[in-house]
Amino acid sequence: MKSKQNRTLKEFDSLYKMIDDVYHEIALSMHLTDSAFLILYCLLELGDGCSQKDICKLYSISKQTINSSVKSLENKGFLTRRSGAGRDIHLFFTEFGRKFSEEHISPVFDMENATFAAMEPSECELLLSLTRKYIQILKENMKQYILEEKEI
Repeated sequence: MKSKQNRTLKEFDSLYKMIDDVYHEIALSMHLTDSAFLILYCLLELGDGCSQKDICKLYSISKQTINSSVKSLENKGFLTRRSGAGRDIHLFFTEFGRKFSEEHISPVFDMENATFAAMEPSECELLLSLTRKYIQILKENMKQYILEEKEI
């Protein structure tokens, strides 16, 4: 028999998708792909010289997606790439990319901060705590699922 999502899981998935949609709309408003927006967001947050690997880890995005978007952003004049230790590639804003990001992506940080500021500190901590717990349990269940699949 096929399992189905219960009502709570459906709502959680829907809420997660709504958050994703907000960022998708923001990226579209800047004429950027979701991954291009995320790279510029990350570079502004982490600073010049962050590596592609840092972005992959921080946002759980594949190396191929990041690499493809980085090349596109480089071709459009937003950033430059420089080799680092080993196979690491570090990203740096061009003057155009920095100005664009400060004008268009910095306000997103402000919006996000204002969103949390509109909530009670206890609500923020509860949201973070429960989300951490959900992820921890999900990862444990995923490991068990993978082990069971290997036995088949």
